[in-house]
Amino acid sequence: MPNKKQAKDGQKNASKIKQLEEKLARSLADYSNLCKRIETQKESFYSIASASLMTKMIDVLDNFYLADNQLQDEGLKMAINNFVSVLKSEGLEEIEAQDKDFDHNFMECIQTEKGTKDKVLKIVKRGYLLNNQCLRPVQVVVGKQN
Repeated sequence: MPNKKQAKDGQKNASKIKQLEEKLARSLADYSNLCKRIETQKESFYSIASASLMTKMIDVLDNFYLADNQLQDEGLKMAINNFVSVLKSEGLEEIEAQDKDFDHNFMECIQTEKGTKDKVLKIVKRGYLLNNQCLRPVQVVVGKQN
């Protein structure tokens, strides 16, 4: 039969074990939250770095398109198509604007001309989405009624 001291020590030990179990559970939850936060930050950093690189790449692509307009070279066209397919595989897509209604979320009107009101008449500079986010709006000429 346990004496009073042993019973008291048993209660203290049970209480201490319960406290340690609670502390362990909180620590595991904190660690899990930390892992989730780090993963979110990592995705955010990747997204920012990717957008920065893609912005530089579309400037190069603009130059390729300008050269193609002047040279009309089949080899250059193949290189451009290859470059565009690599950019697409990384989530870049061109904003379709020709003959569409003007959308200020994806388009920048740089000029208006006589034509169908609020319709894109001409694309001046291509625009792009990166993973469905507007990276660069398409610069357009928009119709206005006189």
